[in-house]
Order: sequence, then C-alpha cells, then structure tokens
Amino acid sequence: MKIIGIIAEYNPFHNGHLYQIEKVKEIYPESIIIVAMSGNFLQRGEPAIVDKWVRAKQALLNGVDVVVEIPIAGCVQPADRFAENGVRILNNMGCEELFFGAEHAEYDFMTYAQLVQNLDSTEFSKKNISYAEAFQEAVAAKIGHNIDSPNDVLGLAYAKANLKFGKKLKLNPISRNVAGYHDKFLSPDSNIASATAIRKVLFSKDHNLVDKYLPSYQDLKNEKYISWDDFWPFLRYKLISSDIDELANIYGMAEGIQYRMKKKALELKTEATFDEWLKAVKSKRFTYTRLTRLSVATLVGMKVNDVSLYNKFPYVHLLGFTKNGQKALNIMKKNSEIPLLAKISQQDKDDFYHVDYRAGKIYQSQNYKEQDLKRAPLIF
Repeated sequence: MKIIGIIAEYNPFHNGHLYQIEKVKEIYPESIIIVAMSGNFLQRGEPAIVDKWVRAKQALLNGVDVVVEIPIAGCVQPADRFAENGVRILNNMGCEELFFGAEHAEYDFMTYAQLVQNLDSTEFSKKNISYAEAFQEAVAAKIGHNIDSPNDVLGLAYAKANLKFGKKLKLNPISRNVAGYHDKFLSPDSNIASATAIRKVLFSKDHNLVDKYLPSYQDLKNEKYISWDDFWPFLRYKLISSDIDELANIYGMAEGIQYRMKKKALELKTEATFDEWLKAVKSKRFTYTRLTRLSVATLVGMKVNDVSLYNKFPYVHLLGFTKNGQKALNIMKKNSEIPLLAKISQQDKDDFYHVDYRAGKIYQSQNYKEQDLKRAPLIF
C-alpha cells in the first residue's frame, strides 16, 4: 500500500486536478492519496472561491482519500515556506511520494534543489527589485536557466523542502495537461482549463459554461463565489482604524509598507476597489502577490508571533477522509509528531487555533456557513 501525497488548493477542483489523481491511480492502483490543502485563504493571498469544506468534498468524491488543511500561518506564505509546511505535513502523515504538476516535468528538481540550497537570501534585499526577481536571477545563475513558471517554482520549492527534511519523499512531477496556470480563457477544444479561467467565468453571469471543466459542478453551482471584493471593506476599515505601530506587528510588514497601505486606503475614493488600492500601493519591492498576502495577514490579524508559534508547534486540521483513507490516519496517529485535529473545540479556538478561527469567521461572514467550531470531518 503506497501512501501518496499531494499539496493543492483546488480553487476550484477541476479536471486538471482529476487528471493528476488518475495518473497516481494509474501508477499505483492500490494507493492512498492524502492531500494537504490550503484553507479559506490561499498561498498567493487570495480568498478561496468556495470554502474549504466544499473543496475537500470535491476532492474526496474524485479519488482523494484524506484531505487535511494547511493552517493559515503555514499556507499564506511565499512558495518556499508554503512548500515546506506542506511537505512537513505529508511527511508526518506517512507519505512516501509527492506528486505535483509542473510545466517542465522533465526537470530534475532534486538536483536543482541541491544546487540552490545555500543561496544567501539576505543578498536579495540589497537589490532594487522584488525578492522573487532576485531569487530567479540567483537560481538561473546556479542551474543555467530560468525556473519561472508557477508550478515549476513550486516544484523546486518542494524539492528544497524535501532536501531539508532528509529526502523522505520521492518526487513525481506530472506535466500540466493543456492549460497553463495563468490562462485566462476556456479552451473549447478541451475539457481542461486553468483555475484562473474557470474562476473568471464563475464570477460572470455565464458560469454554466464551465460545467464540462469541473467534475463536481453540482457542488459548486449553488455556492456564493467569494473574492477580495467581499472583504475589501473590512480590510480598508482595518487599515484606516489601526495605528501604524499596530500595523507594523502584522506578519510580513517590512520597509515601512504599512504607511503606504494606510495612506492609500485613506486617500482613495470611497468607491475604490481592492484592485485599485493594490495598484496604488504596488512598487518594485512589493509585488501584487506580496501585497495580497500582507492583506490577508492584516485582515485576519496574523502577527509575527502567531507564525513563530505555528513553526514551533505545528498542527493539522482533518477536513475529511474515505474508508480507505482511515488506514493512513491510523498510521499517522501512531507515528506523527504533529497533532491531528479532527474537531475544533472551544479550547482550541481560544488557544493555538485562534488565527485560523478568526480567518474562518471572517470567511463565514460572506458565505454564512460555520467553518470550524465543532464541525466534524467529512466521511465518504
């Protein structure tokens, strides 16, 4: 029995994700698939289009055996830290191999990781470009070519994390089938489209057009689709009402960016959108993605100490499992060093789970469904 790990967001779950799961089953028919999934706020600092329970259900109905949530302190992070937290969870759940999509599945990601493992990231801040651009320059200098496609970047991050944890996982990159990560339009000649293109249509009045790209469309069609537009009034209020010292304690704040964030929130017209605010705040050093992650941290009040605490005392939230997945959970209970939370208690939410709980309540304000407290895992 092989235990296979996948790190995913499923925003939303589409046929490209189903293709990946089918490839795993093709190679290992008797495998158990465990997915470490982002919660209601995603790695790049976006709210999920539908909540974590809907996305977990879609995965479990389409071949996944266990879905666990990567806590927000480990999820809304740059690629390296996101990957590290995902790999750590999968290691502790007894996974033997990690499958992931890649634009260039032929790359030897583990060899690349060994070449770049000693890069001095402190040098990146000395350049008048973003951290991501400085990192790409350094990587290209080490391995001889750029690694700048989104899933390749994550693949390298997974490999670096795997190296850090003693190469416990065998890495299995799978070529992305047809659609590119950032493709903005649906392809009429294929039943696979990017999540970006699917979300764009779901937010429009023509969302029925996406039916053929989603294996579980029935679970989605009656949901309220969530975006930053829903949370922008709350974020703007937080920026305006908080003093500078309070904002400075938010995780990820650096180089005085809190002054600019607050200033633009105050200056822009009342009807200004989140995207307009982002454009006003963006600079060479602060990319859109860095700002959206900062926005999530500000919205939910995630401070430096919260992330430090999670790094020292990690945990994982069980969202759902199948009967087959129960076998892997039994193994994890015996061997894991990370606590597995099956149901969030009152004590949990007042203790270490408080940031996740706040994030859930903020998301719940828009989709009106309880996200955490006493909610039991899905069982299929």
